[in-house]
Amino acid sequence: MIKSFFASVCLLIGFTGYAQDIKTGVLVIGANSSGYAAAIQSAKSGVKTLLIDAGSFHSITLSPEDRSINAGIYAEFSRIVDSLQKSPLQAHHSLTPEFTAQVFKVWTDTLKNLTILSNASVQKIKKSGKSWQVDLPGREIKVDIILDATPTYSIAKMAGLADSKDSQPVLSIYSDKLYRTSVAALQEDNGVSKLITLSSLLAPGIENLVLAAPIGKVSTLLSAQAAGATAAYCVFFKTGTKNLNVRMIQSELLSYKSHIIRYADIADTDSSMIAFQHIGVTGIFKAKEENGNLFFLPDSTVSVDELKQPFRELYSRSQIWFLDHKEDRITLETALSLIKFVGSRGKELDKEVESAWTKSLKLEGKFDLKKPVTRREFAILLDTYLQPFNVAVTIDGLIKS
Repeated sequence: MIKSFFASVCLLIGFTGYAQDIKTGVLVIGANSSGYAAAIQSAKSGVKTLLIDAGSFHSITLSPEDRSINAGIYAEFSRIVDSLQKSPLQAHHSLTPEFTAQVFKVWTDTLKNLTILSNASVQKIKKSGKSWQVDLPGREIKVDIILDATPTYSIAKMAGLADSKDSQPVLSIYSDKLYRTSVAALQEDNGVSKLITLSSLLAPGIENLVLAAPIGKVSTLLSAQAAGATAAYCVFFKTGTKNLNVRMIQSELLSYKSHIIRYADIADTDSSMIAFQHIGVTGIFKAKEENGNLFFLPDSTVSVDELKQPFRELYSRSQIWFLDHKEDRITLETALSLIKFVGSRGKELDKEVESAWTKSLKLEGKFDLKKPVTRREFAILLDTYLQPFNVAVTIDGLIKS
C-alpha cells in the first residue's frame, strides 16, 4: 500500500473564514493532546478537519503514557521539538504545557487540511441523515464524522451515549481474535502492554461517532491517532463506521510510524518493525508475555506446531503442506517450501531470496538453506513474499471468507 491511502488525492483547501454555516469532513472536539493527535492524523490522511473546543489551545499537557512509546504522533512531535531547541528531546526532559502547546501550533500551522477554532462551545448536536449537525453560538457545523476527544465523553453523551460503568475492553493480547484488529499499543501505569482494538474506539450504538479512547480509559496520543485515521477513512471513502476496513486503517497508521502492537525486544529504529507488526496481528507468531511486556523473540527458532493453526486459519490449503511436515525446528529451506506452496511460487523464489538476503531484506549472516530459520528471518520472508497481513479480517477479528 502506498504511503497514505489518500496520497493520490489533492489536498483540500482549508477554511477561508467562519460563516454561519461550516462544512467539514471530520470534526474533532477537545483542547488537549488527544484532540491534537486525532486532528493531525485526520488532516494528514487527506481529509478536511476542524478541531474545536470551548476552551483554548494555549496549554497542552503530555502524559507519561503519551511519552512512553516513541512512535507515531509523539515521534513527530519530538522531531519538531528537536528542531526548535536544536537539541534532542530526552525522556527525562520536562515539557511545560505552554511549550507543548507552542510545538503543536507550529506543527498544525503547516497542515493545509486542518483548522483550529477555540472558545467554541457545542450547544447541541443532532443527526442529519448519516451526517451530523453541530450547533455553536451563532453558527452551525455540518460534519460527516464526529470525533470526541473530551476527557469525559461529553460530546458522545450529548449524542446519546448512555452512562455506563462498563469499560470497553483493552486486551490482554491473545484473549480472543480481536488482537487482529489492534490499532494502538498501550503502556499502562503498571507497565503492562495492552492493545486497543478498532471496535473499542466506536461509540456503542451511535454510527459515525468515534472516540479518542475506549470507554473508561484515558486517551493517549496513539489511541487518538488511531481514532483520527478511522474518522478520516470514513470521510474519504464516503462510508460510515459500520463499514470499516481494518487492514487499511492499520496500514495507514503504520505508514505514519504508529504502533499497533508493541514489542519490548524490538527497537523503534528496527528497519523491519512494520513487518513484525504485520505478522504480529496475523497471529502467525504469537508474542511471549512476561512481566506485562510482549516479546517477539526475533532470534528464536520456529517449529511446525506453532505455525499449523494460524496458517490453517489464514490459508486453508496449507493443511496439505502440514501433513508432510512435522519438523520441530524449521530450516530456511522448509520455510521457503511453505511460502512457495501457499503462495503458488516456484523454485525461482530461492534465488530471489538469496539475491535480496542482505540487500532489500536486510538480513544478517549467510544465506543457507540448511540452517534453522529465526523468527526475524521468517517474519520478514512471510511479509515480503506471502503478505498474510493482506488477508482481510472483520472488525471482530475473524478471517473474511
